[in-house]
Amino acid sequence: MRKKIAFLILFLLFTIPAAAQVLLTATTDKTALTLDDELTLTVRLSGTKGNLIMPQLPSLPAFNVYSRQVNQSSINGNNTLLFRYTLLPRFVGKTTIGPVTFNYEGNTYKTEPIQIRIYRDSSAVQNTPIQSVSPDGNISSNQEQEISANLPPLEYSLATQASKHREPFFTIAAVSNQNPYVNQEFTLAIRFYYSQAFYDAPYQKPTVSNLFLEDAGSVDGTQSINGVLYRYQEQRYLLMGAAPGPATIGSATVTYHVSMSPLSALDRFFGSAMREERKSVSSPISVNIRQLPSGQPASFYGAVGQGYTFHASVQPAKVEAGEAVNLTATVRGPINLKSTRDFPFPNIDGFKSYPAAAVSGNIPGANNTIQSYKTFKTVLVPVASGIYTIPPLEWSYFHPGKNQYLTLTTQPLSITVTPSTQTEKSFDFAANHTIGSGFQTLGQDVRYLKTSYAPKELWLAQLSQWKIINALMLGLVACCVLFASFGRKSLSQRKAFTTARTKLKKAQAETEVAEAVATYLQEKLRINTGSLPLKEITTALAKKGVRPATAEAFSLLWQRLDAARFAPAELGAQSTMDLSAQALDVLVLIEEETK
Repeated sequence: MRKKIAFLILFLLFTIPAAAQVLLTATTDKTALTLDDELTLTVRLSGTKGNLIMPQLPSLPAFNVYSRQVNQSSINGNNTLLFRYTLLPRFVGKTTIGPVTFNYEGNTYKTEPIQIRIYRDSSAVQNTPIQSVSPDGNISSNQEQEISANLPPLEYSLATQASKHREPFFTIAAVSNQNPYVNQEFTLAIRFYYSQAFYDAPYQKPTVSNLFLEDAGSVDGTQSINGVLYRYQEQRYLLMGAAPGPATIGSATVTYHVSMSPLSALDRFFGSAMREERKSVSSPISVNIRQLPSGQPASFYGAVGQGYTFHASVQPAKVEAGEAVNLTATVRGPINLKSTRDFPFPNIDGFKSYPAAAVSGNIPGANNTIQSYKTFKTVLVPVASGIYTIPPLEWSYFHPGKNQYLTLTTQPLSITVTPSTQTEKSFDFAANHTIGSGFQTLGQDVRYLKTSYAPKELWLAQLSQWKIINALMLGLVACCVLFASFGRKSLSQRKAFTTARTKLKKAQAETEVAEAVATYLQEKLRINTGSLPLKEITTALAKKGVRPATAEAFSLLWQRLDAARFAPAELGAQSTMDLSAQALDVLVLIEEETK
């Protein structure tokens, strides 16, 4: 009997820990929210084996379940699962999220209930404790999130700036490098933080000087500041310095609206609530653009960065004399290559060359990165047969980390040219041809003459024989044509400003402003903006007599026009009028300085 009791005790001692291995917890990211907010319920389940088994949620009359996400990990066959549910509140008041239950191997597990308070507006939620859940399921409450020193410099700067703010809405900006070289790419990040609900928040990107700016996408995130959970929207840009010296990044502006009436989300949707318009502005940023070191190799075309590759190929490698061969050289790297100069192919003996325009763009890279490329192509036509070798091609770039210029070299390329098999087909008029019956036509020497007299020439026909008069008339016509062409050219140049001013006053969209400016430059100064980058346009203006200050004003205008073309929704009717006025001021200066 004692042995049976002892055996039963040992059995219970081994079975109880086995049953206690299963752990079920439920937490929320907050315990107070508004009708316009959302709640994240996280259920953590560990210690199970086998297939995925879902826990059972309690009845949630105060919420609508919007989405569900499941993350699973396994160690030695034991599963750990995180179930995240997004809940949308339905009405105001106190409510309880009941126990989450889970049935496993005949046992039922339950979580503790969670008390939630739902408010109509955000004024009562500002000082409510926040409960957050880390990816491993651990809970932290009313604690400031520590800023990790392992963050990249840009993210660390943004998080540090944000930690100093306490207002419910604010905007900050930071750059990854404040002392870049000319053409060295760096990143600008702008974040709009908010801890309360807002509506209709148009964003206006910053203006820049002495910089090239390009959109690089946007992301969302959260950060806990002084126990308050903030969400943020981040917009990123890639920038490059245009010339050595100071550069400026202006303020970014977010114009947001907050509700001033305690109405429901449905009322706000239909515009019944009172709204107040506010603005959040980031601080300007000053950047110093450094001059590239001296000693640039002849094969340097302006690229600054690292991780570049340079490759060349010919297609086809075997042709007949007179057939075309495509010689292609491609540069790839993580840095934007649009601002670099084109690669000039050297003269190759034995070939006629016909260069083509360069093509640049972006392609997906490894680890969700973007890789930039620029392809140069020329058509080679061999003039004689033989085996030819294209010597190695060189392309150099400046490495900021090593503070030196590095050169990439391609492998020599071989082209085999065989004699042409194409024969030209023509008719030999000197050959003898048989006409049948044994006779051959050797030639013809009989020419038949007319027997009647020609009529006497009229005086106009006799006049055409006077060569001096003909020459004078021809010269007179040529002078008239020349003066007429100069007159039309001068007239079109004089009318260019008047036409542009009329178009600008009538412009209803940003694209019309851009078209008016581009047409003026084409007709007045013969500068084709469609085929030139901004840097070359300003250089062409300087050659026409435009002063540096005016050229800088045009550069700022042209960047605003680019922003309007690529993101027309960001500007309204008033902004279009302002843009037209700015364009007219710049054209007035150019008109005065190029007379």
